[in-house]
Amino acid sequence: MSPLQKVRLVKKKNRTLIFSVNGKATVVKDCRGWRSLRGLMFSRSSGALISGNSVWMPFVRWPLDLYFLDKEFQVLDIKKAVPLTLNPRTWKTYTHRQARYVLEIDVTTRK
Repeated sequence: MSPLQKVRLVKKKNRTLIFSVNGKATVVKDCRGWRSLRGLMFSRSSGALISGNSVWMPFVRWPLDLYFLDKEFQVLDIKKAVPLTLNPRTWKTYTHRQARYVLEIDVTTRK
């Protein structure tokens, strides 16, 4: 992981969180708890914070940056996730055993 990859929780408001990712503010959905089952499936949002340590990508049509975080939101690992297609190479789960949360960031909104 590059030392430039920094994530910081800036603000909480209802079910919306604002994270600073490498100095750029990103508004994400708070999907902790049972909402973690859905994450960004069927939704077009710039990101989501989910509880747990693994992610799979059904019904998500765009690539994501996955920031695996500990309980203090410190970055443990970063992975690039690709949408599921008919190609079996895309049929995978992205996991980090020590993670408590995963910050899903839509790559297409980060340009």
